[in-house]
Amino acid sequence: MRSSGDGHGVAHFRPSDGLRGYADLAARYVEGVDYAIRLTPKPSRFAVVAPHGGRIENGTSEIARQIAGATHGLYLFEGLRPGRDNFDHLHLSSHLFDEPRCLDFIAGYDSVVTIHGYDNLDPGPPADVLLGGRDEGLKRSMAAAFSACGVSYLAQGHRYQGMARLNICNRSRRGEGLQLELSAAFRQREDWSGLVDAVRSVLA
Repeated sequence: MRSSGDGHGVAHFRPSDGLRGYADLAARYVEGVDYAIRLTPKPSRFAVVAPHGGRIENGTSEIARQIAGATHGLYLFEGLRPGRDNFDHLHLSSHLFDEPRCLDFIAGYDSVVTIHGYDNLDPGPPADVLLGGRDEGLKRSMAAAFSACGVSYLAQGHRYQGMARLNICNRSRRGEGLQLELSAAFRQREDWSGLVDAVRSVLA
């Protein structure tokens, strides 16, 4: 089981384990109180999405905003609950993330870049970024850009490959996208500019 978005590595039952999609989540929690949805359309080929933003996976909203800038479409699903239980209650797995406004939004873009957080205690070698998604060309270009700027990454041999067709990163107009899983250690840094600049250079 994936553990909390703050990287504490504690495995336990989570209320969100029983969620089958956004309809279940919306029946339990209140938009504007427990979570917020924010969309910013732009005339770009790319949409940047943080489906576990706000207090669900810390730092992912802020990094997604920086990558999108004034250029690319942006969608954020953000946890607003006080305290540290946002991941436990509001985390919809990527293949179950079917919030209707998001699906309508990203269907107008050629490719989607999703920003997630992963726990450093997950099995496998540590890396700043785990690359996934069905957009193989974008994945190769991103790997080269990360190598050039010193951001460590894994493209294979990790558990977050993001290849399911229903994964939110692959529900673009072309049915493909890029999933970036960012380590807890990376998200705790004060400066994300190397990664942000690398991603933006590829999307340009």
